[in-house]
Parts: sequence; structure tokens; C-alpha cells
Amino acid sequence: MDNLKITAKMMSGQVATYDGYLPLDGILAASWIREHYPDTFDMPMDYDNMITAELPLEKRGAGNDWYWACSFACFKSLQETRRYWHKRFDQGKAEEYVDFGKRRGAVDVRSGRYKNYRMPLNIMLIPEINWYAVGDKGEIEHLLQRITHIGKKASQGLGLVREWTVEKIGEDLSGLRPMPDENGHDYIGIRPPYWYFENYRRVEWPDDDRIGARIVSAACEPARV
Repeated sequence: MDNLKITAKMMSGQVATYDGYLPLDGILAASWIREHYPDTFDMPMDYDNMITAELPLEKRGAGNDWYWACSFACFKSLQETRRYWHKRFDQGKAEEYVDFGKRRGAVDVRSGRYKNYRMPLNIMLIPEINWYAVGDKGEIEHLLQRITHIGKKASQGLGLVREWTVEKIGEDLSGLRPMPDENGHDYIGIRPPYWYFENYRRVEWPDDDRIGARIVSAACEPARV
């Protein structure tokens, strides 16, 4: 395996992310699952049968504190803006298709399935995003072919990638990421899926301003429900 630099050159540079947490292994894991388990990708999560992606990256760490040798996203945001996305109940369609018969009826748009939403969306202007890893160059390039967008709201055209490049470098910079540390000042996932509570650990971040993520110390561990 080689020391690698992976670069996403963005089309417009508009990436929807509020915290900049964009780990490379999470991106590659999504592509790997799409390739090997396509029928499960958009299905409800089965917590009893979690799929662990076998990535073309070096594994590091001891015991159950293992993680992939790859960095979080390294970038500089040139600008930050906020938009809002909305979900509104279609009153016209309701009048056309809903029949309450002789009864009086109403659709609750303040809660439940038909609730109206006005949600903020944070957008960073990032022309280029870099990651660093120790892995198999050809296999990483293969997985990146499926990754066309980064961040949220790809359906709205945000986070469109213009070009991926993977190049060999002399230095191992995969440590530009949170590392498992029982005395660490943050508490987050250390491998994909990053939101899964079983992957949460105490971590310490490297003091390096190349990492784009906003580092917020955790006061306590999140509740497991």
C-alpha cells in the first residue's frame, strides 16, 4: 500500500455541510456498499446485521478501537452562507384526492407525516478538498468513480465533483483525523458508519489547521437509545 493524496475538484464549490466532517472512509464505504450490497443501500437500517465495508485502506488501532488509515477532509472554506429548504403539504392535491365522505376532516401540518418544514442548510464554498490515506491507489480510484457529489442535498446540485485525482506522495498524512484516546476531549465515531453509536470512542484531534472539520469538545457521551 502507498501513501496517497486524494483530491476532489469541485464544480461550483458549494458543499452543504454545517461542520465539515467529511471522512474519506465514509465516502468510500458508501461506494463499496453500493457495489457489493446494492439491494440494501436505500433500505431501513438493520442494526442486527450491520455491514462492514472492506476498504482498500490500511487498518490501524488495537482491538475494537481499529480505524482506517485515512484523514478527514482538508480544505479552506472561502465563504459560508445559509439557505433554507422547505417541505409543504400540497393542499391542491389533497382537495383533489382526499375524500372524507360526510365526515369533517383535517390534515395536521404542524406535526406527524405531513408536517411542514423550514430547515436551515449551511453551505461552504470549497473549490478543492484533499484527503490523505495509506491504501491501494487503483482500488480507491475504482470506488471513487461512483462518488459524484459530496455533502448533503446532492439532488439540488450541491457538492458536485468535477474531477477526482489520486496521487502517490512521500509522506504519510493519514493521521490528520481524530485518533482513539481514552483521555480525549471529543467523542465521535472512528470508522464508518460514523453515526452508529457502537463506533463512538473518546478521541483526540491533531493540532493542524489543514483539517476542515469544526472541532467541538464533547461535555459528555451521547445517550444510547
